[in-house]
Amino acid sequence: MDEHIDIRIDNQTVNETIISVFTLGRPLVIINSIGITIGTIFSILCIIKYFKTPHLRTHYTYLFYFMLIYCLLSSMIRSPTFLIGHYLKIFQYPTSLCKISTIHYLSVNIGMLTSLAYASIERHFLIFHKNGLLTWRRQLLPVTCILVYSYIIAILFTLIPTCSYIQCIPCYTTSFLYMIPWLIISFFIPQLVMIISTIYLLFRLYQRRTMFNRRPEWSALQKIVIQMSIYVIWSCLCFCPISFYNLSIIVDLSLFSPDLQTVMIIIHTTILQSYPILTFISMLLFTLRKKAQRRNHSNLKLNNIATIITPPSDRQS
Repeated sequence: MDEHIDIRIDNQTVNETIISVFTLGRPLVIINSIGITIGTIFSILCIIKYFKTPHLRTHYTYLFYFMLIYCLLSSMIRSPTFLIGHYLKIFQYPTSLCKISTIHYLSVNIGMLTSLAYASIERHFLIFHKNGLLTWRRQLLPVTCILVYSYIIAILFTLIPTCSYIQCIPCYTTSFLYMIPWLIISFFIPQLVMIISTIYLLFRLYQRRTMFNRRPEWSALQKIVIQMSIYVIWSCLCFCPISFYNLSIIVDLSLFSPDLQTVMIIIHTTILQSYPILTFISMLLFTLRKKAQRRNHSNLKLNNIATIITPPSDRQS
């Protein structure tokens, strides 16, 4: 699951394969560069807004904003090192830059999926409770744990295997022995947790729908489920194609195609960098709803005040 050639082959075939992929390198560089720029801009805008707007710091939103850290890691460290290493031919020999690039790539993948899985589980404990604002300590504790966990797993899968990293092809992309554990930990388990948790959440809401006589409460719960469903769909589109393609190459080498490999990389990079845009749109919609609620609440107060101060004679007339 990487922007590397996922094949179990000898050094000569590796070199030929890399050259054939580089013939399609320009679209990859252009799309990567555009994605880096757009993703970085929207990530910074969302983070600034999050720090300035207290009402965004709720149980149902905070993890989605802190996931922008992984987008910044991808756009500022992972993608530049990948492009520099390959297109300046630094990755032709085993270097520390290659391992740094791989570690950040793996940590971004597992960190984003694990954060979404944790957010989907957390909803089951908080969905029927009052949603108040969170302290910074409450927000940073799970975020820090997930970040540390993702880097530990990434470092283990990068440094423990003993392959040569020729052309910066990591072991987990060329060996079935490493590919399966990596996919289970970083992809299958978090993805299944998200899907099962979202379906079960829908079932719980359907069971308790009669408890919510007031339409605003029921509407808010529906929006939470819709939000989680959108992020589940996003994660499937981002990580499923390249994960299953890389797995299929290890199973059957004849399925490899330089053109298809480049397409998979472009799809993964584009959708990954679209996360800040998705979060930015969600933030705007949330802010607009809050403004509408405050405006309606203010109008209701004015109507109540007008009713109180109106003389009885005026009311009868």
